[in-house]
This record gives sequence, structure tokens and C-alpha cells, in this order.
Amino acid sequence: MYRIEEAAKKTGLTKRALRYYEELGLVNPSGRTESGYRMYTDEDIAHILHVKNTRDLLGASLQEIKDMMDLAHKYELLKQGYYQGVSAEEKLNLLTELERTLLAKRGFLQEKMNKLSELLANYDEKLTRIARKKRELQAEIENEKEEP
Repeated sequence: MYRIEEAAKKTGLTKRALRYYEELGLVNPSGRTESGYRMYTDEDIAHILHVKNTRDLLGASLQEIKDMMDLAHKYELLKQGYYQGVSAEEKLNLLTELERTLLAKRGFLQEKMNKLSELLANYDEKLTRIARKKRELQAEIENEKEEP
């Protein structure tokens, strides 16, 4: 198990950020020492890195990440309920709820992808303009060299 200083080094986050993540419910250290120090397992570290990567890769806010984690947790609970020998009607209801949960997660990810696509399209447009202007300037330079 790792104390908060070691967890901070392993994750690239500050101790303050780890405490804040815990306050938001994004991270829960597996234990505490008798003195009250937070203790993190390798699994905790992996979870923290997942949260960090989600934040960095998706550009998601911490609240959005929390919402996604809540949906994932809800999905797992519903999935467990499905396999607990309930009636066909209850299974149908669980599947409907699972579907809603996944559609919500998918919608969030689709929105992020749309924003990234817009950003990429904007960059592509700028790169096209830069390439065109470079060609114009290269032609201008060639013309100036040819003139006596």
C-alpha cells in the first residue's frame, strides 16, 4: 500500500488533487493508517490513472467523469440484478434500464467526439489556408529570382 505522497508520484497528481478527487467521490483510498493517513493500493492507483486519462483524453470535467463513473456503477449493479434469477419481466425491465444507462454514456462520448471533430475540422481549414499561402509565397519568390 502507498501513502498519499507515493500515490501522488505514481499518478503525476498533487496530494491536494488526490484529496480533492476523494472529496468529489472520484477516488476512495482503500484504507487509512491508525494515524488517519490515506493508503492506496495498486488497484487504487490504476483507478486514479483511469480518471486522469479520462480527464486528459476526453477533456472531460471532473463532474462529467463522476457522472460517467456513476453510470458505469449503475450498469454493473443492473447487470448483477439480471443474473440473480429474476423473472423474465424483471429481466426485461433491467435490460431496458441497462440500455438507458449505456445510451447516456454513449451520448456523452458522442458529444465529446463531435466537439473534437469540429476542432479537427477547424485545424484542417487553417492548415489548408497556410499551405495555400505558402505556395503563393514560394511562387512569388520564384518569380522574383527569374526577373533580372
